[in-house]
Formats: sequence, structure tokens, C-alpha cells
Amino acid sequence: MPVMSTQAELKSVLAESKAPAVSIFVPTYRLGQEVRQNPIQLKNLLKQAEEQLIKEGTRATEARTLLDPVSSLVEDAAFWRQQGEGLALFRSPNVLRTYRLPFRPNPFVAVSDRFYIKPLLPLLMNDARFYLLALSQKAVRLLECTRDHVESVELPDMPQGIDGALPEGPEPQLQRHSLPIGRHDHTFIHGHGVGTDDVDVINLRRYFQRVEDGLQERLKNDRAPLVLACVDYLAPIFKEVSRYRPILDPIVAGNPDGVRDEELHQKAWPIADEHFQQAHAKAVAEYHEGIAKGRASHALEDVLTAAFQGRIATLFVPLGVSRWGRFDFNHLALEQHDDEQPGDDELLDLAAAETLRHDGVVYGVKPEDVPGGHLLAAVYRY
Repeated sequence: MPVMSTQAELKSVLAESKAPAVSIFVPTYRLGQEVRQNPIQLKNLLKQAEEQLIKEGTRATEARTLLDPVSSLVEDAAFWRQQGEGLALFRSPNVLRTYRLPFRPNPFVAVSDRFYIKPLLPLLMNDARFYLLALSQKAVRLLECTRDHVESVELPDMPQGIDGALPEGPEPQLQRHSLPIGRHDHTFIHGHGVGTDDVDVINLRRYFQRVEDGLQERLKNDRAPLVLACVDYLAPIFKEVSRYRPILDPIVAGNPDGVRDEELHQKAWPIADEHFQQAHAKAVAEYHEGIAKGRASHALEDVLTAAFQGRIATLFVPLGVSRWGRFDFNHLALEQHDDEQPGDDELLDLAAAETLRHDGVVYGVKPEDVPGGHLLAAVYRY
């Protein structure tokens, strides 16, 4: 079961939305007696989903037929052995997608004409997720991390060490020369072969190109920041070769071989956190500047209109807050209700979904962290 981790993946889920669309979020456990609660929680949430489907006008037999593939997972022992901190399930006619989550969501069910995605927004926030690449001449490890979680990423096609990457052997008898790396020239001594104290930059570049190819195959369009864990002299050579962005400038210095994943994560988090705080502060500043220049808004109807038109660059939406109603995209008209009514949409989730569809950035934040203290806040592209 894959981990939901990228905006591209979330956009593909949204693209498959077709009424009736059922979204289910389950907090899960991997250890202890709480593991027994996983299938029980899903069973209870399925009951809620069936009730909501019927309330929205779906016949009872059709509701059960729609949910049968999800119901079969309740007793699937192999399925429950693959869990992380949480589980997201998306079911609509001809579509069933399941994802492990690296955080524990609140139990939740939504039935609509599209999939509900707001609980997943922490995965897209800049302060939620980053990669840690532990790199040495003998091994490569890729870790997917959040503030409180670290998990190894399988890399079946990744060479493990320079010998595995260069089976034909290193370039022989290279001479002493200088190569520009970063802002400085460094002189390296060659000719003794990889594995000695000398650094063969040509062979390291060849090795790192194989590593880069493996990363591109695995990460593709992902844009979570990457922190390097390696000895100092390897970092500028890898950064020169790699096309992945962003690779953060500070590194976890030292040979990572033999260092536990958890220890590397502990050292990498302050580096990632600084990057996230700077990105978030920049986005907030752009909102305040945008308000002054007429390129930002906190009015729900205006934000929904801009989201539908693809004009939102950055959106802040509060987690744990709901606003119910309907938005007519043909006439750009908003109707709000105090409580959820049949056929209603959760309007904050709708704003987030439309922003993501048009490649905008969405921050799911605590209500008190929305800029200006408003319900939501948006920065426009134009």
C-alpha cells in the first residue's frame, strides 16, 4: 500500500472523483493491543458511510455494493500488516484507493460528488515532510520524514556503494588536478582507486549520477526538501550532479553508515524546520503585501471564485474547521448554511481542492495561524 505523500498523487485522486465519492480516514496502530482496534474502527466508519450515502439519496443495496470492496478489507489480515500511523480510503464507482499516512488523522467520513482531501493537507505543508538521503561511498539510504516520524523508502534500483554503481571499475590512473565545486576550487589526488583516502571526483560523479537516476525514478515530481547526511566533501559533488530541488544547504555531517535512522532524523529535523519556517514566513508576508496591493483576499466567496479560475498562488485553510454550503461555479454564487444539509459541500475543502487542481500551494494550519486571524486567506497569482 503506497504512502500518500505528493501533491501530484493527491491531484490524481481528485481527478478520479465521481459521485458518489466516499472518503474515509482511520487512525491506525502498528504495535500493542491497540492494533485490534484498526479493523473495528474501519467497520464503524463504513457504517457511517452507508448511512450518509442513503441520506444523500443512494439506495441501500447500491450503497452496500459500492462499499463492499472496502468492507472486504476489514477481515484482510495482510492489509492490516501494511499500516502506518493512519489510513485514507477513497471509494467511488470503479475507483478504490488506499494510502498509508505518516500521521494519525481523526476518524472521519465524507460523502460527496468528489473526494474530501482536507485531512491530507498536513502532508502538503512545507513543515510536514522532507527526505533525508544518507550517502556514503559504501551505501545509500533514503528516509521519508516528518517532524515526528521517519520511515525507510525502498530503492530497488539504487546502487549500494560506488563498487555497485561502477561494475566496470573506476577510471584508472587519473592525475592531480583542480575542479570547481561550489564557489571554491579544490585539488584532488587521483590514481590510487576508489576506496583509498584519496577522492576520485570523476568516479564519484559517475556514482552519484547513478544515485540521482534512482532518486528521479522514485521521487519523480516530488518537491519535498531533501537533507543530505554525508561527509563534508561529498555534499558539493552530489549537489553539482543532482537535478532534485530543493536540496538544503546545511547537511548532517559525518559518515552515516551504521547510524540509526532515528538518530539521523533527529539531527536533520532542525535543518528542515528552519527551511519550513522561512517558507511559511515568506508566504504570510506575501499575503499581507497582497492585501495592500489588492492581490489577496479572505472573503470566502472571492476565494472560491479565484480558486475555480486558477488564480490562487497560496491558500491558508484552517484544520478542524468546517463551513457548509454550495458554490455555483457557473454563476460564481455562494450559498452558506449553519449546518450541513443534503447536497452540501464543505467549502473550505472545496477551496483547497480547486487550488490544488490548478497547482497552487495549500497550507493546512491551526485556525489561529491563518494570516490576519480570518477564516481563510489567499494570495492571488494576478
